[in-house]
Amino acid sequence: MMRTSRLRTSSSKTTPLRARAAAVVVSIALLCVAAMAQEGEHSAPVSTRGNKHSEGWAKAMRLKGPPLPPKFPRVGVEIERTVLDNGLIVYMQEDHRLPLVDAQVLIRTGSYYESPDELRTANLTGELLRTGGTRNFSPEKLEERLDFIAANLSVNMQTEQCSVALNVMSKDVDEGLRILADVLRNPIFDSLRLEIAKSQTIHSLRSSNDSPGSILQREFRRLMYTDAHPGGRYPAVERIQQISREDLIRFHQKFFHPNQIMIGLTGDFNKAAMLVKIKQLFGEWPRQDVALPALPKVNPQPKPGVYYVQKQVNQTSFWMAHWGINRENPDRFAIDLMNDILGGSALDSRVGERVRTNEGLAYSVGTVYNTSLRDINFFVALAQTKTESTVQAIQSTIDEIRKMRAEKISTNEFDSAKEMFLYSQVFQYTEPSRALGALMNLEFEKLPPDYLEKEFSGYQAVTAADIDRVARQYLKPEELTIFVVGDFAKISKEAAALGPIHEVTPFQFEAASPRPSRQ
Repeated sequence: MMRTSRLRTSSSKTTPLRARAAAVVVSIALLCVAAMAQEGEHSAPVSTRGNKHSEGWAKAMRLKGPPLPPKFPRVGVEIERTVLDNGLIVYMQEDHRLPLVDAQVLIRTGSYYESPDELRTANLTGELLRTGGTRNFSPEKLEERLDFIAANLSVNMQTEQCSVALNVMSKDVDEGLRILADVLRNPIFDSLRLEIAKSQTIHSLRSSNDSPGSILQREFRRLMYTDAHPGGRYPAVERIQQISREDLIRFHQKFFHPNQIMIGLTGDFNKAAMLVKIKQLFGEWPRQDVALPALPKVNPQPKPGVYYVQKQVNQTSFWMAHWGINRENPDRFAIDLMNDILGGSALDSRVGERVRTNEGLAYSVGTVYNTSLRDINFFVALAQTKTESTVQAIQSTIDEIRKMRAEKISTNEFDSAKEMFLYSQVFQYTEPSRALGALMNLEFEKLPPDYLEKEFSGYQAVTAADIDRVARQYLKPEELTIFVVGDFAKISKEAAALGPIHEVTPFQFEAASPRPSRQ
């Protein structure tokens, strides 16, 4: 489950079970409308912030019953786990609904394992794994074969893991898996493709100072993480130019070994036959002990005040943030639901209702409270608004944060937030690839096997009093770093009421830049 509070978005995938669930929800909604209509045209509406539900709500609650827990995936039921002699871990689950096979691979590496001198080596290694060819396939031949068998292959180098995904028709699974094994074991990091990737990276870096959103994210991270943490480090153009093919080879040789890798397979295959294929492709790959560098830990120092990057645009982008928690905090369940009420559920949240709906100051507005990560992360309130309404939007958002701390939540808010989350979990693991991926992630993150069940129970146990308590404890308006990108010169006098003001010079990629500083 490992949930992160965020603005809710709709999924593009629709399964038969989800479609059936949606039909049930629509039916309940229609019954609610009918029930409310029967109460009479002149019945007074009940506020979503109140302590009394409508008659329609009560009737719907009687129809639906309590939230059902999801069917949690477990090894040994439908999912099989095997460890090869070289340490490679294999997860498998058959799914014969479609003639497809999905493979997902996790490698214990990432940009957080880089030294400062290796900056961006991991990202280019991941990119060239996909585009740089292998011992048996030139870059052009690799694309040709993938296209011929209509296979999708992707590589995503992240901060603490590299993930590789393959989707292929079951009739072509042998060739698809051979390609996957060659990409993982025998990349050649073609020199021409590396130069193309470096040029694209440099162009992306240079153009990022044209985008307020890119500036905001980068400069906020540089300010809060500092260059003592990889989260705050950004490369100059000169650094990208220095990265060589030999650097990528060394990075691959350091981390890509079978005892550092997990492979998960779901789809139209026989598990016994599939295991034979995996052993043939990966079984002779020798294991090697890897001395992993310690993962970095943040130094969560508050930096209250107003920080801005001057940019002549007609719209302001701003973040207001302070340090938060990590997934080891037992209050994370209540914090998630608290954030949903405050700003995580977008339109029907307190911040969304006030700043967007009532005051009309922003189209995009909300809050995020990351609770599922290994290390401490941030609470963030964010919005985009017209230059002239910047200060008002900031003040209104801060006011809602203070109210969240000072005022008890209503019955409606609590019931809606809790039930919306619990009901959203019913079909969480019905898709085999999602169920298998969840178990792989648990093992990869070294979490206990019953972690998913305990997460669900944790949300079930949250009370309204818990939410009131965590709002007072974990929302810290006095520590907010207010970071603004926009035409600040037009609002500087008005913004003085928000706190001490510090101008930030954006990172200059052509040369080393100074750290963001207080002025």
